[in-house]
Amino acid sequence: MRVIFNYRQALREPKKIQQITENYSLPFSIEFIPAMNFLIFMAMTAGVLYGIHAVFPFALEWTFVIFLIGIPLMLTALVKKIQPDGKNIYLYIYDFFKYLVSVKIPNKRLCHDRPVAWMKDARIQFRQCVKVVRKKHGRIKNTDQNDDGEFIVNEHGRRVGVLSYSKHVDSQAE
Repeated sequence: MRVIFNYRQALREPKKIQQITENYSLPFSIEFIPAMNFLIFMAMTAGVLYGIHAVFPFALEWTFVIFLIGIPLMLTALVKKIQPDGKNIYLYIYDFFKYLVSVKIPNKRLCHDRPVAWMKDARIQFRQCVKVVRKKHGRIKNTDQNDDGEFIVNEHGRRVGVLSYSKHVDSQAE
């Protein structure tokens, strides 16, 4: 009997912190990314509250610790919950700024991930299609083959079927 193993859930398990030092480990594990988010938000909140406390010394006197822990905890929960396009919020922000800098601000126009140069032209003119004609034998049945059934090759060694600089196609032809 064949057994199929699905490792998706195991490989998507977030990194966790449990052992702090060699001698001390926590009785439970803490996810690494939310813990780092909490510490970063706590440092940012502490800086803002320090600035407020420098201007208004008696503001937030008794509630300083509540703001110092409550706001980072709320922001950490919010960042963990928001996943635009199914991505981590940090990867989404990185991709968004990369798009802004490389495409949106320079106002590039792309088609199949390649820059298009002719989009800024005021008028686009197409050449008319023509039949390929061999000079010695006249018309041929297929546009990409000669009378012997061999492919027609231009001077650059490329197979050609329709050339824009030969005689025009007869619209009344069968």
